[in-house]
Amino acid sequence: MKIKIDNISDLLESNNFLRAFWAELRNRFGKCAWNYQPSKDGNSQSIFLGWVDINQEQAIPISLTYSQRAIVNGIYFGEQFGESIDEASELGQQLKDAVDKAYQRFNSPGTKILQVPISSLYRSLAPYSGQWFEILPDQHPISSIRIKIRAFDDIDAEAEFLRVSSYILDVLSVETNSLFWLLGQEDRQDTTFNTDSEKPVCPEVNTFVSNEEWMDDIPHCGGYLLISSQAVQFLDRILSKNELSAEEETFIRSCHHFHVAREQDALIYDQLVSSGEQKDEDGATTLFLQEHPRLKSTSTISRRAEEIATVLYMSAIEVASTIDSNPSERCITCGQEQYKISARVIDYVKKYLVLEEGHHLSKVFKSHYVKRSKYLHAGIVLRDHAYTGTTIPRLDPSSDSGVSQRTSVLVINLREWIGYMLRKQLKSM
Repeated sequence: MKIKIDNISDLLESNNFLRAFWAELRNRFGKCAWNYQPSKDGNSQSIFLGWVDINQEQAIPISLTYSQRAIVNGIYFGEQFGESIDEASELGQQLKDAVDKAYQRFNSPGTKILQVPISSLYRSLAPYSGQWFEILPDQHPISSIRIKIRAFDDIDAEAEFLRVSSYILDVLSVETNSLFWLLGQEDRQDTTFNTDSEKPVCPEVNTFVSNEEWMDDIPHCGGYLLISSQAVQFLDRILSKNELSAEEETFIRSCHHFHVAREQDALIYDQLVSSGEQKDEDGATTLFLQEHPRLKSTSTISRRAEEIATVLYMSAIEVASTIDSNPSERCITCGQEQYKISARVIDYVKKYLVLEEGHHLSKVFKSHYVKRSKYLHAGIVLRDHAYTGTTIPRLDPSSDSGVSQRTSVLVINLREWIGYMLRKQLKSM
């Protein structure tokens, strides 16, 4: 049985229709579970999705057809794999009605509000309120994030929440140079800890970072992490728009690289946190430290974290540099496009760090980019894994100094420089 679908014009409408249809199946049959085995056949312009369980005697194979790339124009039920479904049967009519209902409402999803706790490494976020989200501080380092979601049912809303919340956490990481993650209820008890001897006063809602030129440390007020007004506006754009611009999507991907790099970075620099302090009779204060509960299970396997963080931090600005780049030139001889990625990255660094020609940081980033490329494409390691606590100098022609070094890249510097550049870029978008 095939049901034709007309007047779907783009990828967004195609996906909204499919989300509405799956929600309608869940509503009608109480279930829409998949044996998901997708495969595409370009010759027939069809995509086999797999077998869906909607509480029938057998799972139903479903395929999509398309007239143009990423634009749905039909759904097959049971045609390619298994018995065909009779359109006149009760099941056939129900499926047809479900398609019709989904088509009627795919442009008008409902609005649901979801709220979950998130955690950073050390501190809660200050409270922020946009048109489509709220951030509410809790006990350090926990905050809650409340988001308006356009969705067709609760399951669809949860999936959309997970998709957009990852964007939000990536942007928050760039804004604060910190690491964020969604927090399960079972994690809350082990995550909270003392950051100050006295509970700090929480800033007012939408207290923005005052010094937008900050680079090192973290932006905070009264111990709460601050973000910029541009970040609040950008998060609202992510949540309110049906479709992001190409440059917005590219910037989000760059933030993702930064955030994952920060996760690896944390395994190097953030393994210990304060668990409290105690004053002695003579007035001396003893600070108690513990392994960070989020990191202690992975700290023993962090040997490669420095290299992975370096690669991802440099990849973040490689991606971000495509937003401002000029169109590629074509070779006069062969007519092929010439990609000068390294030069594009250095131009990006010069622009957002405001560097004069010949500035030493231009050379530093060029060196780091070359090292990143050699690591990825030639397997040249970025760290001397033979270091035992005692330096044993050896010649190494691949290093800048000509001899082996425990590390050739200071990851914490990359975090600060690249976070600064991405924040400057966001301000200009």
